[in-house]
Amino acid sequence: AAFMAIHFLQIQEEQAGPYAALFATTFMIGRTATAHLWGLLADVYGRRVAMIISLLGSGLASLWFGMTNSYSQAIIARGMIGALNSIVGVSKTVATELAFHNFDKCSNKNEDREVAVDDNEQHDQQLQQLETRIVGRVMSMRAYGFLIAPAVAGFLADPLDVREKGVTYNASIEGSVLSKYPYLLPNLLGAVLCCVSAMAVYLCIPETMPQC
Repeated sequence: AAFMAIHFLQIQEEQAGPYAALFATTFMIGRTATAHLWGLLADVYGRRVAMIISLLGSGLASLWFGMTNSYSQAIIARGMIGALNSIVGVSKTVATELAFHNFDKCSNKNEDREVAVDDNEQHDQQLQQLETRIVGRVMSMRAYGFLIAPAVAGFLADPLDVREKGVTYNASIEGSVLSKYPYLLPNLLGAVLCCVSAMAVYLCIPETMPQC
């Protein structure tokens, strides 16, 4: 984000802090503004629909972010990524509901085997342990993403730039896509991962919305 601000605004590195922070701020503003709407969508049309739309929308917004030509466009695109991002909230809900669903299946099997399940306290404790384990796995994947993504994005960002020599682009590739959009690669990778994740949700994640 800092180098993107430097690229667009032509400022010094020591001046880039506030402008880079605005990218994160805009993302969170967009995410906060639409969080309730995503919750309504997930409750009305289903968790899978919300997750798939969010992933595909985030992928398209990431492409837009990587192909912006000005700082103001980048700020708007970053806010749009946040507005279309519902994965954290909906995935927690799905994880919790999957825990209940799996626990109910196990309980039914135990009842068929004439195993006593009258102890409500033990029942609740087992359910809580299963829920904690499933939600913990979901959130641990998010933590791994926070750990790996900055390194990968930093490696892919502005591949034609030679900062040590003060050279921005190689003249022989001035007209290439990466020369015109130096921050496209990490966002393109993000868009591909969003599409793959949307396909995985469609194929592998059952609908967990309670049917009234």
